[in-house]
Parts: sequence; structure tokens; C-alpha cells
Amino acid sequence: MSDWQGFSPLNDFTGPLLDNLKRHPKRIVFPEGEDVRVLRVSQRFVEEQAGAPILLGRREVITRMAEMNGISLKFVRIIEPEKSSDLQMFCDRYERAEQMFGNGLPMNTREIVSEPVHFAAMMVLYGQADAIVAGNMKRVASVFRAVNKYRQDPVPTKPLFAISIVLVPEFSKKFGGRGVYFLADTGVNPEPTVENMAYFAVETAKMARHMLGKSVRVAMLSASTSGSVPELAADRTRAAAALAKSMVQKDCLNNEISIEGEIQIDAALSSDSYSVRVHRNSMLQPSEVWVFPTLDAADISKKLLCMMPSVYNYGLILGGLLFPIAQLPRLTDEDRMFGTALVVGNEAIKFHLLYPQGVAPLY
Repeated sequence: MSDWQGFSPLNDFTGPLLDNLKRHPKRIVFPEGEDVRVLRVSQRFVEEQAGAPILLGRREVITRMAEMNGISLKFVRIIEPEKSSDLQMFCDRYERAEQMFGNGLPMNTREIVSEPVHFAAMMVLYGQADAIVAGNMKRVASVFRAVNKYRQDPVPTKPLFAISIVLVPEFSKKFGGRGVYFLADTGVNPEPTVENMAYFAVETAKMARHMLGKSVRVAMLSASTSGSVPELAADRTRAAAALAKSMVQKDCLNNEISIEGEIQIDAALSSDSYSVRVHRNSMLQPSEVWVFPTLDAADISKKLLCMMPSVYNYGLILGGLLFPIAQLPRLTDEDRMFGTALVVGNEAIKFHLLYPQGVAPLY
């Protein structure tokens, strides 16, 4: 058993996630497998009995890299997409989907599908794997473009979006709760519509409820609370909150998800601020889900939080897709990669409750 030097100890968020995966191990695909960080994370994933990693890349490169760094590849599967016996089956399905969507027959199907992120997506869609952790060697936009074809519902009101999960221990001490917050949208949509924000709120709340194992509270964030600062942006957030409440009610989740908004961040976290700004004393817990009015606000807030000491950041977890997937920055470290793999593995547990046969309704 390794001592895992360079990894942070498991925390109040990742510890329960690992325990869940030990009971329900999952297969995690790493499309950029020719990366020593991926090899170290894969070894830990196996030794912690969380599941079976699958690395895409050139076998000789990956094995040589492992030997040079003293990393075990026991129970780690390596696949070269261009040489895979499944490539033609994946190409056939991709072509049928393109024709179904009216895009015509692509000229370079084999080249597209053998691209690692596309190939990983097909593996999950066919039940050959459970979740994906990508982006450690690619630009963010390239991952988004590849997976945007695999949305649950290809309508403008339900676009691809990104969730960041942030653990802030100091907030737990100051405001109560576990100090785990789910932020959306932190990566894709510059200025989401009312319908977009409501969709982000409900879907992110469902993820938070699953990850935390309890009811959750959603804050539709603004510079205004209950009309305190009359402005168009606040009106948009207020409308999104109303729509999200109706969606929660329609899904019969009122006892599991509560929506507040528009609301300022201090009122979403602090009971004292809440009582002053909202003029009632009914806040029982800080908001675990924060939905931002713009990508600018979300990105600035997330990066400021992550510059604080002892803060852990996992994701981007991509929402609105047919399978669990995370997109990591190229400068990520092994600790964040391992924690993010635990997150998408736990999302796969929920996925398999919805689809017991292990295959999503593809097209």
C-alpha cells in the first residue's frame, strides 16, 4: 500500500465519496492517459479499491512512463483507440446519429471517433465504462466541443454547463454546515437566460443532494435581495428562482430542494445576514448550491475562493450530458484529479440507479 505522498488527506467531502465507491466500484476513463499524474491517480484509485481506471493512449508510452516513475499499472486497462476492435462499431453509431440529427454523413468519421474524448464517450454510452475525467492535456474548449454532441436534451434551455465543487473549511466553522458548495455555471455560458439558470439550479441541486446525502438549499445569487437593488440583472435572477421553484414542485422535490432568490451571498451563508436582508429567521442551513447570474461573476468568485488557504476545488463537472464527465484544467494536480474522479464515480452510482442496464438512452 502506498503512502500517497503528494496527495492531501481525505476530507469531509472526499472521504464519504471514497467509502461509497468501495461499495460500488466504477470504471473511470482517462482519455489523456499519457500523463504521469493520471498514472499516479490510477494507482491510488486501484489501491483504494474505488474502481478500475481505463487509460487511452499508446501502450508503450504509458508502460514506459510507469516503469520510469515506479508506478504500478496492476488492474489498470490501457486502450489504443485507433487499434480497438470496437472502433468500427462506434463509427457506425456516430454516423447514424449524425444522419438522425440532419448533419449528413461525416467524411472523417474514423478520425473523429478515435479522438480520445469521443472514444471515451462512446465507451460510456455503450456501458463499457462508467465516467470520464478529461482535459488534463487539452484545452477546455476542445473537451466542450467533443461532448456537446451527447447532451440529454439538445434544446437551448438545457445547454451544457459546468459545476465546480468547493470545500471551504473556514466557512463551515463560521456559518455551519459541512463547508461544501456547488457552484454553477462556472465554465460555459457567459450570460445564461432565465430558463438556463433555472435548469442549472435544479440539476446542480440534484447532484448536491446525491453527493451530500441530504436535502439542500439553492441560492440564486445577485447583488440584490428581494428587490433591494432594482436592476435588470436582479429581475432576471428573480424570474429564474421562480421558475426553478416551479420545476422542483413539478418533480415533487419540495422536501429535498429549496430555492432562495434573488439573494446576496452573505444572506445565503449567514443566519445573521439572512435575518436582516430577508426579514425572517427561517434559514436552517447555509446554501450549498450557488447559481450565478453571469460566467464573469462565477469565475471571479470561484478563483477568489480557491486562492484561500485550505480550500479544495473539484471539477469542472459537466452537466446536461448523457454520462458523468469532468473537465480538468491542464495545470491540475494529482490531488484534485483524484478527488474529481471520486465525484464522477459517485455520479455514476446515481446514473446506474436510473439506468440499471448500464446504458443510457443514446439517441
